[in-house]
Amino acid sequence: MKPGDPNFIGEIRMKNLLFILLLLVITGAYGQQTKVENNVLYKSVSLPKDDARFLALKRIAQKYLPQFIDSLQKHGRDTEGYRFVVKSDFVEGSNHEHMWSEVIGYSNGIFRAIFIDSPFTLKNIKLGDKISINQADVEDWAVHDLRTKKITGEFSEKYLNTKQ
Repeated sequence: MKPGDPNFIGEIRMKNLLFILLLLVITGAYGQQTKVENNVLYKSVSLPKDDARFLALKRIAQKYLPQFIDSLQKHGRDTEGYRFVVKSDFVEGSNHEHMWSEVIGYSNGIFRAIFIDSPFTLKNIKLGDKISINQADVEDWAVHDLRTKKITGEFSEKYLNTKQ
């Protein structure tokens, strides 16, 4: 078999599917939700509402949020060089999901953003939705310098990755 042969393409798709299923079985064993959407693997982490470490990291993110806002005001129009994202809590009934949005503007304590995550249980928000996020509701933030590959922020990411 070689590329272009329908059997070859089918075999590649089957291997990809098996790999994804293996990931789902492995991570599902630990109570974690996973899904693949548009060839991106999304993972969720379950934490108690009063998780002390996560809440402490949220306070740190809030403490340094003025640094994020300053950088956004200086470099926010440079979409080739920078990406600005914030994490916040999205609520629908009793369901909560903490997800990322890309910031496109800021004024008077409100971030204008585009939702860039993929909810597991929430139905009232989807990829690409334009949203507003109160500054006080930001749980984490990150500035991605696309030229140097440096990331500032992401205060909770290392901790959350240990829970996966």
